[in-house]
Amino acid sequence: MDTPLTLLLAHGDAVPRRSLAGLARRLAAKLGHDVEGCLLDGPGDPLGAAVERGIERGISRFVVLSLGLARTGGDDTRADRAIARVLRRWPELRVHRGAPLDPDDLARMLGDRARETKGRAPAEDAVVVIVGGGGANPTANAELAGLARLVYEAHRFRDVDYAFLDLTGPSVGEVIGRWARLGAKLIVAVPCLVFPGRAFRGLAEHAAGAAKASGVSVSVARPLSSHPAIVWALVRRHLEALSSGDGAESAYVNPALLRVLRSAHSHDFGPLAGLQARMSAMLPPRYRDPSVTVSSAPMGTAGLEFGADGSVAWDRLWQGFCELALAGGPPHRGTLLEPAARQEVLADGTRYAEVVRELERGIRMVTGLEVVADGPPGWVGIVCASQEMAIWLMRAIVVENVLARREGTILYLPAGPRFTLSGEIKNVVTVVAKTHHYWIEHLAAGGSDR
Repeated sequence: MDTPLTLLLAHGDAVPRRSLAGLARRLAAKLGHDVEGCLLDGPGDPLGAAVERGIERGISRFVVLSLGLARTGGDDTRADRAIARVLRRWPELRVHRGAPLDPDDLARMLGDRARETKGRAPAEDAVVVIVGGGGANPTANAELAGLARLVYEAHRFRDVDYAFLDLTGPSVGEVIGRWARLGAKLIVAVPCLVFPGRAFRGLAEHAAGAAKASGVSVSVARPLSSHPAIVWALVRRHLEALSSGDGAESAYVNPALLRVLRSAHSHDFGPLAGLQARMSAMLPPRYRDPSVTVSSAPMGTAGLEFGADGSVAWDRLWQGFCELALAGGPPHRGTLLEPAARQEVLADGTRYAEVVRELERGIRMVTGLEVVADGPPGWVGIVCASQEMAIWLMRAIVVENVLARREGTILYLPAGPRFTLSGEIKNVVTVVAKTHHYWIEHLAAGGSDR
């Protein structure tokens, strides 16, 4: 097989080699082939030297993944130039360039780090500051502001700001001082950095100085290299890079890995990582056995039924929900259903309230669970019996192409003023009915918490 060698390009002149090697080993364990870390800013031509070592082992295909967090700017240009030098030297090679890490993946990881660092303090009391290196490229600097907004939208802290360590402003001290004057009691500085090193130590020093000067409590989160989700984010970029090449992907990509990535199981829950193995064990044997083919035929489309009072009888619409997308069937929707933007919700509050009331009624009818109708704009919450239940339902619902997120035992689902009864409202109630049925009938029977 034409097995590739994957090269992780780390940027900066102070990246700890041990941390880079550790991340490469974790990625190799998922991909099933060798991964080598490469310090792009080292002396000579580090990428060319890594490729030459691979050629000596008989490798002719390489996947190059950049660990730079900016999608534009100097890191990206240096990587392109290094790859161009490789291809000029060995034009017969197949080199697949992976895209930088996805902003949504980064925002989720940065938000996780913030939550981890704030401890038991309520999210609404914490001001989060996303801290990047900064540089002379205004477009690259603007990406940090975009990440801060994504973190705010996903996690609903009191606010999410941004600051820079070098060349441009606002600085870490300026942002912390401003929030201290505004009355913030807790500030969490989250480094937009993959590895600990010189920049991370600089952030810790700046944060300590600003905390002492302002009198506010400041905590610094860890970099991203040890976050469980970064490996899966790199796996996705790896497979995308291969898919954009010459079409030979199937010759060396593990089909089981593809199936995992196309499900919601690609997220590792850190301290709750043990749940994954336990929940897999709860599945009925025919869903665990890879030699058994589970029918992927879609469930027939059901029309709306109405009660005597003219309202939709949500509890009478569907039967037989066993062949879920989680077990190999098609997703309920062809496109991802997402929550409405905050501005859209606020612009049409009356219609939004009507949609939320109908979602609440439908979800109560098909599950009997309590509903959080006054959650963040764009989201309706379901109060689950346990974290296991919330995590499992979130994974199953995302597979159905309906976005979901979780806070403790509350599972949040999309809502919006433009949702229609026969469209998005029905979509949400349908996937809740299907996945909740499967949880009760199959998982609860295996001894899980209800």
